[in-house]
Amino acid sequence: MGFKERLRDEIEYRGLLVKEVSAAVGISNSTFLSYIDARGVLPNVETAVKIARFLGVTVEYLVDGDDGSNLRSDLNQRQKNLNDSKDGLSSAKKQLNESYDKLSSHDKSILIKIAAAMSQ
Repeated sequence: MGFKERLRDEIEYRGLLVKEVSAAVGISNSTFLSYIDARGVLPNVETAVKIARFLGVTVEYLVDGDDGSNLRSDLNQRQKNLNDSKDGLSSAKKQLNESYDKLSSHDKSILIKIAAAMSQ
């Protein structure tokens, strides 16, 4: 599996559309499509970093599939740690966490995008 397959898989995993990713990264749909179609064009480094950040993975993961660098694993571990130590959280964070847990996968994905955009 190469860059284009991992990129395609991450987009599908998150339930995103190509036009959403290309708009978020600031490139045209046709340019983005060249990264995931049969042409298999590789983006420049700056664009690859933007794509990886938007998808919540590392460039290394997209390039070589190193699961140890996959931020999804890191996020899952952080969520587990958070659940294990809820008593140490402020009431606002507890409320946010409880609300998040009640969301559908799709709504969680949207909320994460909003939080990422707001924190930039």
